[in-house]
Amino acid sequence: MSDDTRTGTDWTSNEVNTCVDAYFDLFAKQLDGTGVIKSQFYKSLAEQIGRSHKSIEWKFQNISAVLDEMGLDWAKGLTPARNFQKSLADSIAIRLPTFLGKANGLMNSGLEDAEALYVEAAPERATRVSDLPSYMRDLIAKFDPIERDKANSALGKAGERLAFQHERTVLSAADRPDLARKVRWVSQEDGDGAGYDILSYEPDGQVKFVEVKTTVGNNRTPFFISRNEFNFSQAETKRFRLFRIYDFRRTPRAFELPGDLNNFVRISAESYRADFHA
Repeated sequence: MSDDTRTGTDWTSNEVNTCVDAYFDLFAKQLDGTGVIKSQFYKSLAEQIGRSHKSIEWKFQNISAVLDEMGLDWAKGLTPARNFQKSLADSIAIRLPTFLGKANGLMNSGLEDAEALYVEAAPERATRVSDLPSYMRDLIAKFDPIERDKANSALGKAGERLAFQHERTVLSAADRPDLARKVRWVSQEDGDGAGYDILSYEPDGQVKFVEVKTTVGNNRTPFFISRNEFNFSQAETKRFRLFRIYDFRRTPRAFELPGDLNNFVRISAESYRADFHA
């Protein structure tokens, strides 16, 4: 039975760990299509740890908030509620690798079924330093969203396919089916290395070069840009477009960054080439 008299008391490490385990269990069931009634899930967990249904739902939303800050998808119906605690971050850090290992295939399923894109304004560059606690910054660094998205080739390819379809749809809607037929998925047809993924057109016939970056995270999730792509954005300032697709597995949306990327984001070197030549 849940104990409402415990409202406001600190959660024990055992309670936190049990709650995180239950959240990932719920999330996995959602991903594999298993029918889950959250109210019954809360009731069972409340009886197990002696907390109210509401406090468990709130803790689940705290877990969603941690995952959202990490650039990860989170369980449906559990909107992030930002109330970070170190014990929660520590518990997630321990359990997340196992969950991702089990769920990776499930999380990539359905990528081909994404619907048409809604394109909105790009987020503004932050003007203040992040106020995340140090343990959250450490957790994000440990599960680097840049490296994760970069390594997920299925996600990248699915995002490019969606952007390719989007470009053709926009041109057809602008009464330019002739240009729509000329759109090329360059990275698929010719391979990587061009500095962009899709050769497309403005409705007036002007060429544009579209580099696609896709994430399951939110619109501020950082992304990897190669030196070649970055240099290309500076060389083709009038025709280069970085097309950022985010929230891919939930409701895919996108924004564009035209021209020199220095105008929109902070570029930092995260790796170095090592060789034995002078």
